[in-house]
Amino acid sequence: MYNFSSLIYYVLKVMGGFINGICYIFLSVLILALPLRSREQETIGNENLAIEYFKQKKYEKALPLFTELINNSPDNAMFNYYYGVTLLKNNHFETATKEALLNAVVDKTPANANFYLGNYFHALENWAEALDFYKRYKGNKHERRELEYEKYLNLCLKRINPFKVDKGDEKTIFVDTIKTPATQLDEKIFSIPDSLKTEWFNFQINSQLTYHSISDFRSEAARILFARAWIATGKNDSIVTNTDLLRKAHEETNSVQTRLALVSRIVEAEQASYQLLRDREKYFEQARVKESGFWEKAGADAMASFIAEITERERVRGERMVLEKKKTEIHPIETVVVPQTSIPDSLSVGSPSDSLQQTEIPKVIPSLQKDVIVFKVQIGSFLNGKLTPAFKVRYAKLSKFRKIDKYTDEKKYEIYTIGNFSIYKDATLLKNQLIMEGVKGAFLAAFKNGIRVPVTSVVKELPSK
Repeated sequence: MYNFSSLIYYVLKVMGGFINGICYIFLSVLILALPLRSREQETIGNENLAIEYFKQKKYEKALPLFTELINNSPDNAMFNYYYGVTLLKNNHFETATKEALLNAVVDKTPANANFYLGNYFHALENWAEALDFYKRYKGNKHERRELEYEKYLNLCLKRINPFKVDKGDEKTIFVDTIKTPATQLDEKIFSIPDSLKTEWFNFQINSQLTYHSISDFRSEAARILFARAWIATGKNDSIVTNTDLLRKAHEETNSVQTRLALVSRIVEAEQASYQLLRDREKYFEQARVKESGFWEKAGADAMASFIAEITERERVRGERMVLEKKKTEIHPIETVVVPQTSIPDSLSVGSPSDSLQQTEIPKVIPSLQKDVIVFKVQIGSFLNGKLTPAFKVRYAKLSKFRKIDKYTDEKKYEIYTIGNFSIYKDATLLKNQLIMEGVKGAFLAAFKNGIRVPVTSVVKELPSK
């Protein structure tokens, strides 16, 4: 009995110590967590107070609070917006103001960030950029009246500056790594990619100027910024392709450890993609601002002369394309129906228009001219031109850097293609590149004397190509 009582006493003593230990650990964790919780509450409190000051138009009191908030969360779009507007309302028109508002515009948070960017360039008397951003603002009547939109627009049109520009003490203004003024870009140490030198694209500089070639840029800094945006786009496309592969691998594996590792890599890839897209839009916007600044200094006459030069260049290019198209035409043709079984499965992918079952094959009348063989990469086909939302997004992205051709076949399908190659291997390289960029359905199409034919038939006829 004595031994049993001693045992019970010992067990209770041990359990008491164990419970006390747990309580000690719990209290320690709670004590350590309190400062963190306190800091979070303090941040939320500062945010609410800053926004309240902003709503009351007490911008001087709001500025130090938003400066602290943006230091802690530099990628927060709303903080960028509040910070940029607050700087502007305090008559600070330095780089930090512009970059904060540009970051807000990239995330479309909110729509009137364009109006305040108009204010920014208006204050600096950069009239063309100010008008450009004023016109981008699409607020309703109530919002426009509250912002006095018409007043500022008219003043800008008359080139009257109502703002008091005070650059203040730059040391007190927050500028993070994204918002730091760009260093002087030197083309000697930054090499423009060779592939970009031959790209055709549509890049609007202002309401009058649209560039189609990297050589159109007059400002070296703008040219390099555009090239950085182009490089960021390529990197992002590669990440998107790799991320799709990671997701597919995640779906197919049963290993918990492997799935967790893949999830980590997918999250990292998505974060990298998000940052690249932000960088791309920032570089595009900065390139546009730099180039517009160049023409603002050059003057209206110089810009008019350059517009005439670009227009003439595009006219010559258009005539050359028409001439090349005429060269592929053949006058009298006889058609034969190709049995569907003669088409390899790899060529019958996509919509019904992709099938070559009823394709016209010409019997060429003897001529001194050789057959003209052209390879293109088909990226889409749509009945009656009804594009899918996904293709519209893809088209918008691709058309920035590549010339996309379109034609309608006899079945009323709109066919979209890229490239115009006489060498089979060159066309294949482009196809593979487009697939890597996310155009998974891209495939080769061949044209003989302007008529679409099976790729295999042309390759057999011209093995050297």
